[in-house]
Amino acid sequence: MDIIKGTSSENKIWARNCWYVAAWSKDLAEHELYPITIINKPVLIYRKKSGDLVALADQCCHRHMPLSKGSLEGDDLRCMYHGLKFNSLGRCIEVPTMKLCGDEVPENFVVETYPVVERHGWVWLWMGDKEKADDALIPPTTGPDSPDWFMHQGHLDYEANYLLINDNLTDLGHIAYTHKNSFAGGRSDAYFNQPRVQKIDRGIRITRWNTNSPKRAYQKGSADLYDQFMTYDFLVPGVLMMYQGMYEAGSAEACEYGMVDKNLEPDTASFTSQAVTPMTDDTSRYFFAWGPRMVEHIENNQIVEGMWALANKAFLEDKVTIEAQQKIVNLKTSAPMVSITDDRGPSMFRRVLDSTIEEENA
Repeated sequence: MDIIKGTSSENKIWARNCWYVAAWSKDLAEHELYPITIINKPVLIYRKKSGDLVALADQCCHRHMPLSKGSLEGDDLRCMYHGLKFNSLGRCIEVPTMKLCGDEVPENFVVETYPVVERHGWVWLWMGDKEKADDALIPPTTGPDSPDWFMHQGHLDYEANYLLINDNLTDLGHIAYTHKNSFAGGRSDAYFNQPRVQKIDRGIRITRWNTNSPKRAYQKGSADLYDQFMTYDFLVPGVLMMYQGMYEAGSAEACEYGMVDKNLEPDTASFTSQAVTPMTDDTSRYFFAWGPRMVEHIENNQIVEGMWALANKAFLEDKVTIEAQQKIVNLKTSAPMVSITDDRGPSMFRRVLDSTIEEENA
């Protein structure tokens, strides 16, 4: 897969037989319409009186008017262009002018529906073959409903292709520079240790120790420098699950720069779940949640506020960088690209995604 492969849906730049994050569960109140475009397909989600979710194509089968511009009548949806009414299964059950004439609604008056599942505080949509929709393929993320972590949540919209955001999230090399004034704390020399990158089922796993990492503003410890351990899985189509902890200096060497010893107690630890959802060829929605251990939050409920301020600063730094990159990509200069060691994560995940897409197309 090239850095950006084509500009239309005819080019295979995304997987379909997978679960995409469409929303936070909290954002879907009963009887409110939530529209979103996913892989160039307009989708409308709403919650029925029972609390169950409905996901269907956000386009009337008559003149493709967005159904999100319509209104709910009970659990049915009325298009406000010519009055066609659809039930939660996507079947048109009423056409006002045909009703006046005593005609029945033809069976082909339907809109597409999508499998939808709520899990980990997120709403997941399956955009491919319905027969292959498997709940077991929903990434095992940790969300705001976890009893072990206290998380804030949010999202950002990018004017950029989702592949560039995926590349950014699988590349730890940019932290020292893009995030010099946020995550790196002004210490670019603390981020030179190379991560371990390995392939796992439907994704990759990245682990790294950063020695002599500057103390976070929200940490309670008395030292100025710590060894930071981080490990995360990044799964198709673009879902990140990361644990990170700040440990006493010397911990990295004691662990031989491998997995952290479970007997070591971090000064502070956090978990973040993130998801990249491609909306169109050059727009994406980036969902994220981050927070400390629940025991730390109970001890000091201001920790999460400091973390959240830091995260939002860093995520905006990524957004500026990636959108600037996208503008250059759009110029199609044909200039060659070189690779460096930091590209191992992005390159390996691209191969995983390529393989997934090729299997679907086969």
